[in-house]
Amino acid sequence: MKKILVLLLALMLVCSLLASCEYLPDAVKDALHLNQETPDVGDEQPEDELPHEHNFVLSDESKKATCSRDGNNVYTCSCGERKEEVVEAFGHDFKITSITEPSCITPGGTKMKCNNCGTTTTEKTPAIGHNFAEFEEYSRLIPCTNNNCSYAKLPDGEGTYKEQLVYKFQESDIEQFDVIHAEIGALIEAADEYDPELHAYVEGSALEEAYLVLEGKYYELNDILEYVTEQYQLAQIEYHVSMKDDKKANFDYISELRTDLVVRFYSYAQDIYDSMYRDYFYYGMTEEEIKAYIYESDAVNNPEYKALVDRNNEIELEFNDIADPTTSDLVPVLYAEFVANNKRIAQLLGYDNYLEYAYENIYDRDYSYTDVQPIVDYVKNHLSSAYSGIINKWNSILGGGFTDAQYLMYQTYISDSFFTNYTTNKYVNDYIDIMNLSSSAGREVSFSDEFNGLMSNGNLFRGQYSGAYVTSIYGLNIPIAYFGNTYSNAFTVVHEFGHYMNETFNVENYSQSYDLLEMHSQGNEMLFLAYLMSCDDIKEADMVLVETYQILVALDTVMSTLAVDAFEQAVYTDVYNGAYSAQIMADGVIAADEYDLLYESVLVDLGIKDYSSTTYWRYMTISSPCYYVSYAISAISVIQLYTMAQNDFDAAKDAYTKLFTYVDELNEENDYMTTEEVLEYAGLYSFNDEYLYIYLAKALKL
Repeated sequence: MKKILVLLLALMLVCSLLASCEYLPDAVKDALHLNQETPDVGDEQPEDELPHEHNFVLSDESKKATCSRDGNNVYTCSCGERKEEVVEAFGHDFKITSITEPSCITPGGTKMKCNNCGTTTTEKTPAIGHNFAEFEEYSRLIPCTNNNCSYAKLPDGEGTYKEQLVYKFQESDIEQFDVIHAEIGALIEAADEYDPELHAYVEGSALEEAYLVLEGKYYELNDILEYVTEQYQLAQIEYHVSMKDDKKANFDYISELRTDLVVRFYSYAQDIYDSMYRDYFYYGMTEEEIKAYIYESDAVNNPEYKALVDRNNEIELEFNDIADPTTSDLVPVLYAEFVANNKRIAQLLGYDNYLEYAYENIYDRDYSYTDVQPIVDYVKNHLSSAYSGIINKWNSILGGGFTDAQYLMYQTYISDSFFTNYTTNKYVNDYIDIMNLSSSAGREVSFSDEFNGLMSNGNLFRGQYSGAYVTSIYGLNIPIAYFGNTYSNAFTVVHEFGHYMNETFNVENYSQSYDLLEMHSQGNEMLFLAYLMSCDDIKEADMVLVETYQILVALDTVMSTLAVDAFEQAVYTDVYNGAYSAQIMADGVIAADEYDLLYESVLVDLGIKDYSSTTYWRYMTISSPCYYVSYAISAISVIQLYTMAQNDFDAAKDAYTKLFTYVDELNEENDYMTTEEVLEYAGLYSFNDEYLYIYLAKALKL
C-alpha cells in the first residue's frame, strides 16, 4: 500500500511539473521526451500499409568517365527519388611513339599516344643552342661543334669604319655652298678682263696671290661636292641593303642634289677663262684641253643636261622595281627613253654618238666602238667552236649523270654561300692566303690581311639588292664591298675581292680602263679555279662539274657581252646589217617593239642563238650602258691565266699580280700605259692578237 502511495505522489509531481515544463532545462525535456512534437492524427499510417523501401536502378542519364573528364552514375527509384555519384576521370595511359632530339636551333620533343583514347601529345625539349669553336680570324667562319650541325658564322668584327659609313646628310651640310658659290662669282665679276701682257702666269706675283683666294674658294666647293658624293654612295648602299621606301627616298633626293651641285660647280668655266685669272686656273692645260673643258662645263651647266641626268636616274630606279624584266612590257619603253636621253647628253657634251662618249670618258678604253668588230670576228672564227664544245660537254655530263661527290663540289663552290658554308669559306681563305701583291717599288700588300680586314672593319655590306659590287667611298678613300643575298658563292666573292684589292693597292690611280679593272676580278676567278684543281685533298675527277661550269661561264661571258655590245651599237647608231635587218630596219630606225627581235638577230649573227638567252639585253643595258664589252675583253685576256696555271701556277700568279702592280713601273716619260701595254708587261697575249684566240681554242678542248 505504501509503494502505491509513493508512486501516486510521484505521478502527481510529474503532472505538476508538466504544467510548467517551459521552465525545464532542454536536457531534462529530452530525457522526458518533452521536445518531441505530437504527431497529428492525420499523419498516422494506417495499420494495414507497410513503410516504402527504395529500389534504385542505374539510369541512362549516367555518363562514363574518360581519360580527361569526370563521369557520373545516376540512380532512380520508381517513386521518383534519384541519387547521383561522381565517377572520377581515370587519366591517360600514354605510351611513347617517337623521340626527336633537339638541334641547335630547333626544339626536340617526345611524341606519345594514349592507349585508352588515342589522344596524342608532345613534350617539347628546348633547342640546345650553337656551341661555336674557338675564333681563328675575322675572314674565317666559326663552325658549330655540335653533332650534325653545319652552321657557321663570321665573328663579330671590330667595326673600324662603321661610324663613317653611315648616311647622315642634313640640309645644313650644304648651306655654305650657296655662300661660297656667290663669293666666287663676286671675285670673277670684280676681276679685270684677260690681257695676255698683263695677266700672263708669273709665279709668286701679286696676281697669283689674288688668284689663290679664288682657288681656295673652289677647294671649299670641291670639299662640299665630295661630301655630297660620299653621302650619295652611302645612300645607295643603305637602299641596296634594305630596299625600303625611306632609303629609296634618301637616294632619290641626294642623287638629284648631287647633279645640281655638279652643274653649279662648273658654271664659271667660261667666265674664268675671260678673266685675269685665266692662266692660273688653266695652268698646264693645252688650248685644246681648255676648250674641251669649257665646252663640257657649259653643257653640264645647261638645265637640259640636268633634267636628262635626273630622268635617267629615275628610269634606273623604275627598272630596279620591275619584278621580272624578261616579260615586262615596260622595259623596252624605259630603254627607248633612256637611249634617247643618252644620245642628247652626248650631243650636249660635243659628241656625235653616245658610244664615243662612253667608251672614251666613262670607261677609259684605249679603242673605239668600231674597233670591237675584229675581236668579234676572232671570236666567231676561233672561239665559237670551243664554246659549243664546252656546252656539249656540260650537257653530256648532265645527261649522263654525275656522282654525288661531283655534285657536292658543285654545290660547295658554285651555289653555297661563302658566309654560311664552312667548306666554301675555308677554301676561299686558303687561296687568299697564298696571294699577295709585291712590286719593284717595295710595296707589299697581303691579300689575306686585306680580306681579314674587309670582314671585320664594317665596310662589308650584305642585303636585298640582287647583285655584287665593289667601290671606294669618294672623299673617304674607303673601299667597300656589297654582296646580295643570292650573290655570295665562292667565285663571286673571289671575283669582287679582285676589285677590292685594286681599290686598296691603287686607290689613287683613277685612270685605269674598265677592261683592266675586270681583269682583276675575272683573273682572280681563273686562278682560284686553278688552285682548286691542284689541291691535294680534292680529287680532280670530283671537280668536273665545277671546272666545266666555270669555263662555260667565262666563254658565255665573252659571247653574251659581245652580243649586248653589238645590240647597243645598233640601237645607239640606228644602223644594223645583221640577220633580220630587212625587217628591223624597214623604216630606217630601230623601234622599242623591235628590241627583242634585234637581240635575237645578233645572237644569230654570232652563232649562239641556240645557247644564249634572248632576253639577256633586258638586264644589262639600263644600269650600265655600253659597259659590258669590258667583260668580254677581260675574259678573253684572263682565260689564258687558267691555261698557264695548269702548267705553272706561280707563273700565272705572277702574271696576275702584275696587272695590279704595273703602276709602280711607270716613270716620268711614260705616265700612262694602255691596257695592251699592261698585258704585255704581265707576259700575256693581247685581246687584239689573233693568236690568242687560236691558242685558247686549242687549250680549252677540255
